[in-house]
Amino acid sequence: MPLMTFKTPERVCWNDDSSGLTFFVVAKPDCTAKWRATPTMPLDEVVNSPDVFSFNSDAGISRTATADELQAAFKTADLSAVVRSILSAGAVKCKTFELEVESQTTTAMNAASNVANVASSAATTALDGVKGYLSSFW
Repeated sequence: MPLMTFKTPERVCWNDDSSGLTFFVVAKPDCTAKWRATPTMPLDEVVNSPDVFSFNSDAGISRTATADELQAAFKTADLSAVVRSILSAGAVKCKTFELEVESQTTTAMNAASNVANVASSAATTALDGVKGYLSSFW
């Protein structure tokens, strides 16, 4: 069966031991390695968003990092400088998965067929109801 391979965006993470936060950026698939080889590559070609996120493992919450958190961890609140630091030294996390195209297509076609059958049945029931209602006037 034919397989299609998909990759999730890369999450490039850097841990700040002093605050206990993990800072991360979301990069396009396979772009972190390209950027590391050519650091002059524009950041908008590498990251999905210019935002830097922080994750607190104790609370289990990810959110956009505050300027104070960035200043404390990176000694700057300049987002592009922080993104470059994370891309340079961060660990890349990405998932690759494969789907069987035929089974996915069959599943989608079966679902569409079921929806069409339900809609057809509902329309027939509605028409029968309208016919019954109208016949009550004659």
